[in-house]
Amino acid sequence: MKRFVIIILVAMSWLPMAAQLNGSGYYRIHNVANPSHYITIANDTLNYTTAISTAAGGLKELNGGGILFGDPDVAAAAKARGLECATKFLMTDIKMKEEPNCVDVASVIYLKNSSGAKYDLIGQSTSLIEITTGSYPGTIVLDFSNIYATITRSSGSGVNTQYTAKVDLKASNYSAANLGSRYFIDDNGTFTISESSSASNAKWLLEKITAFNVDVSSLVEYKGKYYCTMYTPFAYTLSTQSGESMKAYVISAINADGTLEKVEIATNGSGTVPACTPVILECSSNVLGNCQLNPQGEPKVFPHGVQATSDYTGANKLKGAFFCNTDGKIYFTTKSGTSYFNADNYTKYVAATMLVLGVSESPTGVNRLGFFPYTGDKMKSNKVWLDISGSSANVNYTFDSDEPNQKGATNE
Repeated sequence: MKRFVIIILVAMSWLPMAAQLNGSGYYRIHNVANPSHYITIANDTLNYTTAISTAAGGLKELNGGGILFGDPDVAAAAKARGLECATKFLMTDIKMKEEPNCVDVASVIYLKNSSGAKYDLIGQSTSLIEITTGSYPGTIVLDFSNIYATITRSSGSGVNTQYTAKVDLKASNYSAANLGSRYFIDDNGTFTISESSSASNAKWLLEKITAFNVDVSSLVEYKGKYYCTMYTPFAYTLSTQSGESMKAYVISAINADGTLEKVEIATNGSGTVPACTPVILECSSNVLGNCQLNPQGEPKVFPHGVQATSDYTGANKLKGAFFCNTDGKIYFTTKSGTSYFNADNYTKYVAATMLVLGVSESPTGVNRLGFFPYTGDKMKSNKVWLDISGSSANVNYTFDSDEPNQKGATNE
């Protein structure tokens, strides 16, 4: 079974610039009524088919109960429960975020055109088609597939074109499993869906992007340079402004003395960071917009439960996470009362096998850039850790040999 998420997302360069939807490419999308609100993909674990077929007793009741063509009142109630559950699944998978500076990878989405106004929405290692495809086996099989977002002009023209986005919530074989068309809505900063497209918060501006910014709030400073980690589902090149420099590294090995072997795989103007490759970024500036990443090709997509694999072919001791969702229990109506699903989806920090980028705090003043114990218990989305499984017993690992076991201060 695949997850449920219905997404319409988009991407821009870090300077806000509205655009017309013009074929496949990277976009961001923000709401017309609430222009600081951007759509992000926040989860990928929830199950579309389960949501509308089984979890709420919805279409399962119609299917397995043999009343697919029976009592219309019973059918309507079952559909209503299924739609409520599916909507709540959706709201955990897609979130609104104030993101004007274009630093969140989750707001960088590849819109892949299928035909006409229909688009598959790809990002964070999943896609609309991937997360809505599935079937409920029973006396009558309900299949859900080819659920594209239909993105159409609402008003305006040129760079000021406003769009509505909707999906058809229906099985591919039985009209009785049709929950109708639902439009994307910004409900005061919360993503939801609605039967109506008339409200102003159902209108969106698209921003096509060729680059997004390194988040300067995540940078650590060391010897006049600035460092952070990055993990994206797409390949990218590095670009800089104002004569700055930028590099991307992987960690090829951990030496017995606790030092790290790094390999430069890209620099601004040369080389590409392959898709799904966790890296350390080195920037010569901590000014927003001076260091940017340029997405290349299409993002990679993996079925739920299948670990993402990197296109990088060399050794790399770094690993990364796409999601850090902590919504917890989400309640919904069932035929007999209420139930809930657990929307948590994050990588738990394990001290025995994971360290996080930071700079040491040495009492002698001999600080080092390296990887140290994390102060949190959940790894942040699109961030990276050093996998120390099977390595020597050093507490910390640094790039220079002096005092490798210093206490570190992490910033990720």
